[in-house]
This record gives sequence, C-alpha cells and structure tokens, in this order.
Amino acid sequence: NECTFVYFGYFYYFKSYPMMKQGICLIAHAALRSAPEHRSEMVSQLIFGELFKVLQAQKDWYLIQVHHDLYQAWVAANQVQLIGESEYDRLAALPPCVSISPSASLTNLTAETTQVISPGSSLPFIHDPDEKLAGQSFSFAGEYHMPSGPPDPATLLRFARLFAETPYLWGGRSSCGMDCSGFVQMVYKMAGLNIPRDAAMQAREGEVIHLIHEARPGDLMFFDDPEEVITHVGLYAGNAMICHAHGMVRTDMVDHQGIFNSEQKRYTHRLRIIKRYLLP
Repeated sequence: NECTFVYFGYFYYFKSYPMMKQGICLIAHAALRSAPEHRSEMVSQLIFGELFKVLQAQKDWYLIQVHHDLYQAWVAANQVQLIGESEYDRLAALPPCVSISPSASLTNLTAETTQVISPGSSLPFIHDPDEKLAGQSFSFAGEYHMPSGPPDPATLLRFARLFAETPYLWGGRSSCGMDCSGFVQMVYKMAGLNIPRDAAMQAREGEVIHLIHEARPGDLMFFDDPEEVITHVGLYAGNAMICHAHGMVRTDMVDHQGIFNSEQKRYTHRLRIIKRYLLP
C-alpha cells in the first residue's frame, strides 16, 4: 500500500490506498537517477513506450525495474504513467515494434499534443489502432520495424548509422544523447534482442571471441582501464572499424590493441574482450 498524510482543518489523517505497481513511459525520454532527487546522477533513461515495475515509492519518486533489461533506478513520478497489471501484462506480451525514423512524429490523440521521439522507441499501439496506453490514444508518423527472428549484422549496422554523430551523454539512450553502452543496447533492441544496460553487465554475456581477426560485424568489443575494469563498449562494423559513443557516436579504426583515433593520432581505448551475441 502507498500511504500519505492529508491535511484537514487543524489535523492530519492517515490515508492508505493500494499502489499500482506497473507503469509505462509516454514522453520521449525520462531520466533514471541513482537517488530520488533531480540533482542525483542520471544513470539511464526510459524512452517512449518502455514498461517498468515499481519496487518502491518515496515522495514524488519511484524506484523501478525496467521490463526489458531489469535495470533498477529512480524516476520522477510525474514523468511516467502508472497502469494496471492486466494492461502491463498485455503490452509486455505483444511482439516488439520500434521506431526506426531519425526523428519521428508521435501524436497523443487524447491530449491533442505532438512530440518527436527517438529511434528505438517502443510502439505497442501499432498492432491495434484501438490500443490505448494508460487510457490515451496515439498515432505515429514514421518508419517502424517489427523484428522477426534473430537479428542479422547488416540490420544492426543499419540501425547503428541512425545514431551517427549523436552527442555523448552519460546515462543517455536516445538520439538527444547516449553513452557507449546505451548506444549498443538501443541498436540491439531495435534489431529485436534485449541486452543488459551497462558495459560491464554486457561483457558477462555472449560467446567469447578470442582473436580479433575472428570478429564479425555486430560483435561487441569491450575495453578496460588500467585497473582492468570494463569502461567502454562498441559495435564491430567489420573491416577493422568500430562504431561507438565517444564524444559522439562515431566510427574509428580498431585492432588487437584497441581503438585508434585518426584525428588524435593515438589509441583512446584498450581492447579487453570481444563477445558475440549473434550466434550462427
């Protein structure tokens, strides 16, 4: 139960009511933070159409667990919508459908408002025009993708190019700004495969590729710091090139030592391990 104090006259009385424990993001992107305050670090983002479960409520904040990657963080309550369990289960069971337009227009027919959403935004209402999200109807003007079967390398690289020159933003997962692990996670999500949120988490999964000449387009390459902590990840593009978010989403040369920045004439990241999520 969620509890609150309600002022009445000269005294307060205690009000208790059932707390809905599921929700959905209906804005372009909502910040997920390390603590329940706006000044705390942004560790990730929810983007339009993504589902979550509420683990705890504190004042105007929810501690949530994101549906697709089980990531836990705090979100401001006024940036998300709570929904019932039956709606949550129905939406979670729908086949995935995501926007693949660089800047698609989404109209809230109920509120008569329009917003621009990022590639990778979930579009559960595409399956049924009468489908409502938290009681609201939406229409979408743009290109979308319904993944079917395992993603292929060409599809991953096509989606990666949609984010070219997106500025780096710690905790970001949208075309307004993204970090290295947010970038590869979104590319994989758009292709139909959910992977963990952070680079260190991503590095624990997948099949190890021992030699760089055995890497295939779509493999993930992980890089560490002098203390051997995984700090960076990128998407191998083939031909000794890697797509990654460093300053912005860019493509650089990569070899057995790491990422070589031709502009700075130096290696910026040290290669630690290569993982394959796309199995033959």
